[in-house]
Amino acid sequence: MPSSLDRRQFLQRAAALPVTGALAASCGAPGAAPAGGATPSPAATPGPTTVLVPKVNGGINVHPLRRLDRDPAERDPVIIPELVALQLRAVYELGFDGMRISAPFGDRGGFLAAVPYVRAARALGIDAVVVLTDFAGLTLARALHDERRRPVVLRLYERVFAAPPVPVRPDAGGLTPGGAGRIAFQILNEPSHFLGVPPDVYVRELLWPCYSELTRDEPEVIVVAAGEIGNVHGALRVRAMIEAGLEDACDRIAYHVYSLRAIPLLEPNVRGLVWVTESGAAGTPLHLPWVRDTFPEIQARIPDVSRIFYYDLFDFDRGLHRLIDIRPAGLGYEAVVESRELHAHFTERVEEAAAGQPLAEFETLIPDIRAYFATPADVAAYEAALEA
Repeated sequence: MPSSLDRRQFLQRAAALPVTGALAASCGAPGAAPAGGATPSPAATPGPTTVLVPKVNGGINVHPLRRLDRDPAERDPVIIPELVALQLRAVYELGFDGMRISAPFGDRGGFLAAVPYVRAARALGIDAVVVLTDFAGLTLARALHDERRRPVVLRLYERVFAAPPVPVRPDAGGLTPGGAGRIAFQILNEPSHFLGVPPDVYVRELLWPCYSELTRDEPEVIVVAAGEIGNVHGALRVRAMIEAGLEDACDRIAYHVYSLRAIPLLEPNVRGLVWVTESGAAGTPLHLPWVRDTFPEIQARIPDVSRIFYYDLFDFDRGLHRLIDIRPAGLGYEAVVESRELHAHFTERVEEAAAGQPLAEFETLIPDIRAYFATPADVAAYEAALEA
C-alpha cells in the first residue's frame, strides 16, 4: 500500500516520538486505545488489571518545589517528600507525556530537589526535559563557555540525571529500551533575554560545544536548544539562531509562544523537530481557550512542532499561569485546582482515552517518593563539580 505519511509524521516516526490520533492507531503507539474502545480480556492479554493513565496531553512545565517556606540561607536543603509527590501525582493523573524542569547549577537546594522529579517521572514512562540553567547569575553560562569546566559540568548532569530508572511497571510506556521515559537536556533558557548572550554566540560558543560533548558521551540523550522569550522579539532571536547554524547543533529546536503575533514569525520548516517548551496565557480565564484554540494553531502553522509544554503546573503567583495551588492542610499539604476549566479539559481527554479501563493509582506505582531522592554520591558529585 503506498505511504501517505506527510513530512511531520515521517519525522515523528523516525525520532520514535509518541504520536496520537489515526497515526497512533495505525502503528500501535504507546497509550493508544484498543479499536472500538474494547478492553482486552485477561486471557488474550495477560497483565495487570489496571492501566497506566494514558499520556495524551503533551508536556507540562514543573518547578522543583521542595518546601513552601523559603530559606535561601540554609546549607542542607529541606526537601519535603509530600510536596514532590503532589506535583508528580498531578503530572501523572493529568496524562502528560513530558515534564520540563530546571536543575539550577548554582542553587544546591534547587538542583537536588529536581532529582526525584526527574527520576520518578521517567519511571512512570514520562519524558523529562532538564533545563541546564541558573535562576540568577551567570555561574552556569560561564562554566559552559569555559573549555576546562564545561566537561565537568556536563558530566555532573549526565551522572545524576541520564541513567534510566527501573520503570514502575513493564507497561510504563516510556521510549527508552527498558520502557522508562527519555532524558533531554536543554542548554540554558532564553539566553538573550535573561543573560544578554547574542543568538550567534549562543549557538556557536555554548550550544554547539555542549551538543558535541553530550552526544559523544551519552548518545541516547536528547539535546534541546534554548527557547527565547515567547513574543515577537524572541521569535526574531530564534530566527537569528537558525541563521547561525542552530539546526545542526541540537536534536530538538525549541520555541516559546506566549503571543499570537509570534507564531507567523517562527520558522515553519527546519531540519529537525520542534518542541514548544513553554506556552500559555497569563490569567486563569484564558488558560482553556489558549490550550484549546492556540495549541492547534501552533501545530497547524508550524508543522514541525511535535510537542507543546504547557506553562505551568504550579508556581507562587496566583491567577497567572498555574493549574493548581499547593497549600498546608492539617499536618500535611494539599493540591487545590485553580484553573478549573483547563484541568477539566485535561481530565476529560484522559478519561476518553482510557475508555472505561480502570487506572492505576499513583500511590500504588510510587508508594514512597524518597526512593528517587538524590543519594550521597549525587551530592558529592554536585559539590565536586561546583568547586572544580
